[in-house]
This record gives sequence, structure tokens and C-alpha cells, in this order.
Amino acid sequence: MDSATRVLIRAHLEKASGKLAVARRLHAAGDHDDAVSRAYYSAFHAVRALLVSAGQTASTHHGAVTLFNLLFVKTGKLGKEVGRYFANLKDDRESVDYEPFADADEERSAGAVREAGRLLYLKRELLLD
Repeated sequence: MDSATRVLIRAHLEKASGKLAVARRLHAAGDHDDAVSRAYYSAFHAVRALLVSAGQTASTHHGAVTLFNLLFVKTGKLGKEVGRYFANLKDDRESVDYEPFADADEERSAGAVREAGRLLYLKRELLLD
């Protein structure tokens, strides 16, 4: 892996860490919709880092889910529950961001933050070890 790729991977992981920190603060403040949204973007950047490590990019959020599942879940590099975390985070983010009557409660927000944290931890392990 060349140095430019390493720099890009680290930048995505730093972005993911920053989004997760914001999601945690929003959750603690009771801003559950935005906590869910930021948690998803934390996971999204972590997935983008993984895709870059595999020489891939996705032009859409759906494409990121698909490539992530094909390259990392179906191959057994990461477990099926990890694939569900990312897909669920994407669906939840779209729901709270775009649906006028969809609101995240404390439990949904806590779950999103927890799942995003788990995804980031697993991806750091996979990429940086």
C-alpha cells in the first residue's frame, strides 16, 4: 500500500472518530435524530477507509453498503452482524434525516452510537494492525 493510500485511510478514520465524538455529545444532549445521523457518518467514513484499503470506492451510500458487504462481510473478514450494523445505521439515518414524522428516541440514538463505535473499533483493528 502506497503512502498516499495510507494518508487517505487515516484521514477517513480521523473523520470517523470526529463524527463519533459528535454523535456521543449529541446523544448526551438529547439530540437523538442528529446523534443517529452523525453516528452513521462515522461508520460511513470508516467503511470508506476499508474500501480504499481494498482499492475500491463507492459513488453512493448504497454502493458503500454493497461493496462493504461483498468485500468484507461475505468474505468473512468481518461478521454478518457488522454488515447489519452499517446497513441499519444507513436506514436509520435516512429515516431521521428525510422522514418528517420519524424521530429517534434515546434507545435508538444509544444503539446507533454504540454500533458506530463498534464498527470504527473493528475497522481500526483490521486496517492498522
